[in-house]
Amino acid sequence: MDNTNEVKKNFGQRACEYRLSSTHGNPEDLDRMIRLIDPNFDDDVLDVATGGGHTAIALAKFVKKVVAIDITPEMLAEAKIASIQNGINNITFRTENVHNLNISDCQFDIVASRFAVHHFSDVRSALQEMCRVLKHGGKLYILDCSVVDGDESEKEINRIELLRDSSHQYSYSPRLWNQLLQDLPLTIVHASPLQSQYKLPVWFDRMETNQSNREEIFKVLNNLSSECKINYPFGNDYITTYRYELLATKN
Repeated sequence: MDNTNEVKKNFGQRACEYRLSSTHGNPEDLDRMIRLIDPNFDDDVLDVATGGGHTAIALAKFVKKVVAIDITPEMLAEAKIASIQNGINNITFRTENVHNLNISDCQFDIVASRFAVHHFSDVRSALQEMCRVLKHGGKLYILDCSVVDGDESEKEINRIELLRDSSHQYSYSPRLWNQLLQDLPLTIVHASPLQSQYKLPVWFDRMETNQSNREEIFKVLNNLSSECKINYPFGNDYITTYRYELLATKN
């Protein structure tokens, strides 16, 4: 189901919060991304679903230019503010939908996307588009919310994510990522699940999750099987989460 309007509504209302988000702007995550990608100063970069601009700004310091795209105008405005605050002047901001990019084939040396794929309504089309605009030999980098392999975690953790954010589509497990990637013209260089935590109530507050949904989320967590709870410890002030990090080159 196309969730474009829901994404625009949810993130348009909260664009400033995402520019200031310590999760999206985590310097350790951004430094690790730079080390993995190892960009060159003559690279052209596409940042897909730039949000608050954290990825674009981090890469812009090491490359020739960055095109940062998003479907939410308010997010692009906040990303521009962040780029000015960081003294960055080699980023172009454009409104684009990843499912149908208005970009010619093989334009970019690097295509990157962080914390966005779980919002894509047609993930296969989106990934195909990201590969299409990537040069042969170019690098694709993705960091996104993920879940542990297994029917229960794949169902129930996505249920939690949707209760928290109505624009959520799906967080893919490593098993499902392997399925998504197998038909793409890519060679996998790095693929790894990463365990982290969401701090509460910050995670809820950023999306203004209502109280009944917050309570329902804890009901889901309490009803997880004992095996699943081992992978998803939680408390009043945190919830365990996983991320999937990918670096691949285009064949």
